[in-house]
Amino acid sequence: MNMVTKIQSQDRHERRWLGLEWPRFAGWQWKVLVLLTAVNLLNYFDRLIVFPMFAYLKDEFSVSDLKLGALGSILILVNSLAVLPLGYCSERGNRQKIMAGGVLFWSFATTLSGFAATFKTLLTARALVGVGEAAYAPGGTAMITSCFPQRFRARVQSIFNLGMLVGGVLGLAAGGLLSQWVGWRSAFFLVGLPGFLMALSIDRLRVPVSVSPEPIPPIRSLLKIPAYLAVLVGGMFVVFSSSAFATWGVEFSGRYHDMGVAQASLWLATLVLVGSMGGVFIGGYVADRLQDRWPWGRAITIAVTLLVGTPFLYVATHTSSLFLFLFCLFMGTFMLTCYHGPATAVIHDLVKPRAYAFSFALYMFFIHFFGDSVAPILIGLVSDLSDLRRGLMIAVAANFLAAACFFLVAWLIRVRTVRHSESAA
Repeated sequence: MNMVTKIQSQDRHERRWLGLEWPRFAGWQWKVLVLLTAVNLLNYFDRLIVFPMFAYLKDEFSVSDLKLGALGSILILVNSLAVLPLGYCSERGNRQKIMAGGVLFWSFATTLSGFAATFKTLLTARALVGVGEAAYAPGGTAMITSCFPQRFRARVQSIFNLGMLVGGVLGLAAGGLLSQWVGWRSAFFLVGLPGFLMALSIDRLRVPVSVSPEPIPPIRSLLKIPAYLAVLVGGMFVVFSSSAFATWGVEFSGRYHDMGVAQASLWLATLVLVGSMGGVFIGGYVADRLQDRWPWGRAITIAVTLLVGTPFLYVATHTSSLFLFLFCLFMGTFMLTCYHGPATAVIHDLVKPRAYAFSFALYMFFIHFFGDSVAPILIGLVSDLSDLRRGLMIAVAANFLAAACFFLVAWLIRVRTVRHSESAA
C-alpha cells in the first residue's frame, strides 16, 4: 500500500476528541501539521507586529495616517507580486527548501526593520518581509492537503490557519507591549530571531509524500472554473475587511474609546485570540460535516458565517459603549475566522492535486493585490479626509459582499455537481 492510499484509508479509523471526529494520524503527519502551523504563526506575528507601533512611528518619523497605512499595504502588495512565481516554483522545485528560504528571508527583513533610520528604510524592510512570506503559504497549504485525508481537509487547514490567527493576535499584542517596554526597534530584533531556527527545522523535515508527476495546469484552465473565480472575489473582500480591522483596530480603540496603546493591544489581542480559536475550529468542523452531506457544504458554511458576522462589525464601528464594542468585535471575529480553513479546502476541492500550490498562489495573489494591499492605505486616506469610523464602514460593506460571493460559490458547485451527475448517467 503506497503512502497516498494509506492517507486515504485513515478515513475509516476515526476517534473522537471532545465530540469531534478525527482519524488516527501517523506521527510524521502530526509533525508536519504542528511545525507548519508554528511557522505560520511566526509568519503573521512578524507581519502584524508593526500596526500597534503606529503611535510611536508617527512621533518618530512625523508621518500621516496615509503613510502609516502604507506600511501594511506595501508588504501585501510585494507579497502578492512575489507569490505567483514562488508558488509555481513550489510545484516544480524542492518545496521544502523554497519554504525554508522564505522563512529565513522574512526573518532577516524583520530584524532589518529595527535598524531603520528613515521612514523610507522602514517601508523597504517591510516590503522585503512580504517577499519572504510569499514563498511559504502556497507550499505549506499544498503539503498539508497532500498529507491528510480529503474528508478532514477543512479541519487540518483550519489548524494551519490557526497559526496565522494566533500569530496575528500575538503580533498585535506584542507590538504594543514591547514598544512600550523596550522600544519599537528592539521589538523587531526580538521577534526576528526565532525564524532562523524555524527555517532550519523546515529544511530538515522529512515528508514521505511526493509531488504528483502530472503537468501543472495553466492559469487559463483555473480561470475557466466559475466557482474558483467566485472564491477569488469572495476571498478578496474577506481579507480587505479583516486587514482593515487588524491594521486600524488599536488606533480606533484609542481615538473613539480612550484606550491606551498597550491597553488596547492587550484587550483586542485577547478577544480576537479567543474568538478566532473558536471560529477556526468550529468553522472547519462544521464545514467538513456539511461537506459529507452536500458537495457545497464548505462553501455554504463560509457564506452563512460571514453574513451573520456583518451586523456585529457594523455595531462595533458605531457604538459608544466600550463593552458593546468589545463584545461585537469578538463576535465579528468569531464569524469571520470560520472562513479560513474551509476556503483553502474549497480551492483544493475544485482543482487537481498537481495544482494545489499554484491554485492557492493565484488565490493569494488576487486577494492580496486587490484586497488587503488596498485596505490599510484606503482606510488611512478616508481617515485623513473624514474620520476613521467612516473608513472602517468600507470594511463592513466588504464583509457583506464576501458573504454574497460565497453563496454564489455554493450555488456554482451545486450546478457543477448536477451536471457531472447528468453526464455520468
